[in-house]
Amino acid sequence: MRMKIEVEVISQDTIKPSSPTPPHLRRHQLSFLDQLAPHTYISFLYFYSLPNTHNHTQISTHLKTSLSKTLTQYYPLAGRVKFNLFVDCNDHGIPFYQARVKSHSLSDAITNPSLSELTNLLPFKPDEVTDIALGVQLNLFPCGGIAIGLCISHRVADALSYFTFVRNWASTAACGNAFVDVEFSAASIFPPKNMDGYNGVPIPKKNDIVSKRFVFDGSKIEALRAKYAESIRLKTKKPPSRVEALSAFLWNRFLAAARKEEESRSLRRLYTVVYVMDLRSRFNPPLPQNRFGNYYRAATATPILVDGEEIGGLVRQVIEEIENIDNKYMRKFQEGYKEHFDFLRRRMERAAKGELVTLTFSSVRRFPIYEADFGLGKPAWVNMASMRISNQIIFMDTKMGDGIESYFNFKEEDIAKFELDSEFLELISPIGNVKPNPFARL
Repeated sequence: MRMKIEVEVISQDTIKPSSPTPPHLRRHQLSFLDQLAPHTYISFLYFYSLPNTHNHTQISTHLKTSLSKTLTQYYPLAGRVKFNLFVDCNDHGIPFYQARVKSHSLSDAITNPSLSELTNLLPFKPDEVTDIALGVQLNLFPCGGIAIGLCISHRVADALSYFTFVRNWASTAACGNAFVDVEFSAASIFPPKNMDGYNGVPIPKKNDIVSKRFVFDGSKIEALRAKYAESIRLKTKKPPSRVEALSAFLWNRFLAAARKEEESRSLRRLYTVVYVMDLRSRFNPPLPQNRFGNYYRAATATPILVDGEEIGGLVRQVIEEIENIDNKYMRKFQEGYKEHFDFLRRRMERAAKGELVTLTFSSVRRFPIYEADFGLGKPAWVNMASMRISNQIIFMDTKMGDGIESYFNFKEEDIAKFELDSEFLELISPIGNVKPNPFARL
């Protein structure tokens, strides 16, 4: 039985940049893709196993000092988001909470974790939306371990921007210097537009969506890849990646359950799958990874059948859709934003009427997730909190890299359908889903 994680906030500070932002940088313009981003936070928890001989006060002071220095480089994060148009880089600073975990040791908290309980370790709640771009919470465990909860507004950053920021902050804390310089030029590549009539990706009401973590066995994923590679024919002869193969499998199981429900309730809906990808590599030449902001686009496929051929068809459609997003497409996308905007608005209208059901896959595999050292060593575990976006599955590497850790965000009854599916359960790693080892080394 899981114990409730009780957290007591014992202090709150406002961390400001160590140097004031120059007047000519006081307005950070949001790009078109920033404007389209969900009004939510990207949130992760970084757990560090430390002996109780460590001085928590010194750790807190060191994190605040290095964060202040890092915010000078990442000055928009210390400002306030205004009207989905720009960030007022006013150096108002970010909230830094210090909290005491009363009921758990660090090992307790990350053994068979409840994601809803772990949100108590974050500075903002999953359904909370403010004009603050960044928040931090340092959680102190009685055993000496700590967890750093960090939230960045999706309106100013995508996942790669998030991890680059964390890596720079950690590098500054560990050795005094940032890992890379950051560049804020998204608005020059994707100029902001008039967004009248677009209210952003809908965020469900509180308690409508639950989040659950599953770990998939690496060897079984490889078997899926081999199976799908034999069943599909691609122009490039490129085999499916681990994420593409696992996405196709999960889509098939999701759609099979949905169609069974349709038959019992005499419903008829359109089902589409969306795969979110980073755009930096799609330019020619590729954009550097230090470009801060939202640089992602969705590849969409609408498979028709629910059988073995449909799985191969999905893999083929997704890979071909991704390959079509090349430099020529990027230039067209930059110029033809209205077509994309109208497409999104029509999809939202159909979804609101219950005519369209979308399953979204996003991956942060191979991102520098476990590079957040802070002078404390590598994290024992990194956990992704709920983003409150329905029908979304997010993939990340396990710490050892031998499997795929995934976060499902669905209505509770839809999560239950996966958990009752024997084919789905066959792919799960029992050890990874019960006891992630907090003390395993990289």
